[in-house]
Order: sequence, then structure tokens, then C-alpha cells
Amino acid sequence: MALASLLVLAGCAGLAPAGQQASTPETTVENFSYPPGWSQDGITDIGLPQQTHSDTVENVSRRTRFVTSDDDATRTIVRTVDVEAGTVSVRSEATLFGTTYAYYSPNGVFEYDPETEEVTLRPDENWTTAGVADVERLDRPLLDLGLAATEIVTVEGVPAVRYNVTGIANRDFAPATGASGYVTVSETGYIAAYNVTRGNDGFTRRTTYDLSEFGNATVERPSWLPEE
Repeated sequence: MALASLLVLAGCAGLAPAGQQASTPETTVENFSYPPGWSQDGITDIGLPQQTHSDTVENVSRRTRFVTSDDDATRTIVRTVDVEAGTVSVRSEATLFGTTYAYYSPNGVFEYDPETEEVTLRPDENWTTAGVADVERLDRPLLDLGLAATEIVTVEGVPAVRYNVTGIANRDFAPATGASGYVTVSETGYIAAYNVTRGNDGFTRRTTYDLSEFGNATVERPSWLPEE
């Protein structure tokens, strides 16, 4: 009996106390599970980050904000995708062209100009979520950048790696001679955010992107939409 008791105690010695979990190794930039197209040193294969991002966010509700700022103009595009409702809302603001709104629904595409208060309906437009829900060539501002993984952060409850922009990696093909900023990539594969400034003696462009409400974004019926 004594021997049996000792064996039971020995077997339990390696278990965590009741109510506690065994500790797991801390995620670092060295052991982070990099999604296809990414590594500790940045982009491994041009085209893969965009494809991985698109595959990950496809059919997922989300909100994105994309801003480009040049020396004399700024353009902001906010997109909200509601997969369950089958709707997308888009708000565009531009220094030269003002603000416009668009609402994509199963009944067609509605556009609204707040300056004229005019609503335009395109009922027969064959739109797709993939075609309007995200930035075309989202990875373009990231091409030719030097990147270095610096820390692990949490985005929407999931580990993500944050890169510092270290400059232009390939000056033979990039008009910019310098760059700064950061890029954040979720472990699941989507580009969660970036803030990149690049330029030379003749121009400067800042591009920012942020993806939020991943999996739970909703689109409300616009107040400017006429009653049915």
C-alpha cells in the first residue's frame, strides 16, 4: 500500500496545481509562426503576403482604414464589410474631391454625395465583396522595404509580429531613397496594420492601413438612404 501511494504521488508531481495551467513558452520573434510570405527578416516572396492576406480575410467581416498622404493631398478610404448581411459600406474623403459614401447591398449599389445630397442607385451592378472590400494591391507600399521583426504584439486576441521599417532594401527598382515606419502582421496571415513613409528629395508619401473588428464588424443601413 505504501509503495502504491508513493507511485501515485510521484505520478502527480509533474502536474500543475488545480486551477492552474502549465506555463507555455513565451512567443518571440525567433519562434513566432510566420504566415506564408513572411519571415523574421520581412517579406520572403513578393506576391505571397497579398495572397495570404486575401485568403485569410475572405468571407470575414471587418473594418479597414487606408490613408495616403502626399505633399499636398490626403485621401482616406474606410471600408466596412458585413458578411452575414451581405453588405459593404465605403466612405471616401479626398482633399481635392471631398467626401462620398457608397453602400453595397443585395438590392444594388447606392452612392451619396453629401454636398449635393444626391443619391444614385445602380441596381444592376454585379458587385462582389472581394472586389470592393479591400485595397487593391494592399502590399504595394511594402515592396522594396527593409524590414526587421522587433516584437510580438496581440491583435484581435491573436499574436502578431511587428516589423520596423529599416529603409529601402532595393534602390535599383524603387524611386524612394529612404523609408521609415512599421508593419504588423497577424499570425493568422492578414496584414493588421502599417504606417510607412517613403520618399526622396523630390517627394514624400505616407501610407497607413489598419484592419479592425475582425470577424464582428457590422454595416448599418445608412441614414441617407431613402426609405423603400
